[in-house]
Amino acid sequence: MGERQYKLTVFCTAYNHEPYIAEALESFVRQKTDFPFQVLVNDDCSTDGTAAIIRSYAEKYPEIIKPIIQERNLFSKGLAALYQEAFYCRTQSPYVAFCEADDCWCDDTKLQQQTDWLDAHPDYSACVHNTSLTYCDGSLPDAALLPENMGDRDVGFDTVIQGMSKSFHTSSIVARRSFVLDPPDYYHTASDHGFLDYAIALRLALEGRIHFIDKVMSVYRISSNPSAWSAKLDKHYAKLKEFIVGELAMMEKLLPHLDEGQKGLTQAVMLERRYELFDISGRVNELIKPPYRGIFAKKPLSYKIKTLIKILCPPLHRYYRKKQGYGD
Repeated sequence: MGERQYKLTVFCTAYNHEPYIAEALESFVRQKTDFPFQVLVNDDCSTDGTAAIIRSYAEKYPEIIKPIIQERNLFSKGLAALYQEAFYCRTQSPYVAFCEADDCWCDDTKLQQQTDWLDAHPDYSACVHNTSLTYCDGSLPDAALLPENMGDRDVGFDTVIQGMSKSFHTSSIVARRSFVLDPPDYYHTASDHGFLDYAIALRLALEGRIHFIDKVMSVYRISSNPSAWSAKLDKHYAKLKEFIVGELAMMEKLLPHLDEGQKGLTQAVMLERRYELFDISGRVNELIKPPYRGIFAKKPLSYKIKTLIKILCPPLHRYYRKKQGYGD
């Protein structure tokens, strides 16, 4: 079967995901569709048994699972290079989907539901859905990313600009390929800072409409291994600061692409990110000054009291930051 006959291509990145990748691949091959689809699985020089598992599934499902076993690590060249060299240059299908190898899908009709919507609504760039959060370290119980039973709806730029945790997870995206290829400058800026999902979501929101199906159809594993992005951010304050700096750099590049209303929304989010950066960095005196005073005023009373104590008692603040592991 030639590649051009596939209606949809799944992009799956894998690196040392031996404990989880079989479940991910099973969730792909179990999809019930009335159209052919393929899964491009890129193993980025794993040092465990990930590549062997991918090969075994490719042998069992050769029309679906297409292994890409790298001899040199692509991630070291940046996420944009990884996606371009491993995925974008290999697909001609009208639709694409995303799922990292430590995540999976939990509804066998996911792809059919989403492509049916997009087929019937050509003005939409993507169709997404809710996602279950699974904490691999057991720190929290499983929970839906977004409140459930709110009904199917559209997700606009005003929601997406607030961040992926407010809009949808990458594992939920089915998008038109035309809205993913030839990415804009802010996409490359995001890649330079180690993430792409936020930039992809913003482009989908800017260049079309996004429909949200109010149903949990994928699983996002948090802290699945030490190299996972979620593990890097969880109480790793240097990494969190780096991520916020990256978000701000991406948004600076994004601003020229926006109308006045979208710019206002983006600048408000940028102000919140800078506030968070000051808070994480321990520069608490800045939080009660303009232009951040309005953000501080909306915080809970307990937060305000703690912040004022930090401002009035610098030695106590330094002790608190040391105990919390901020690393200053």
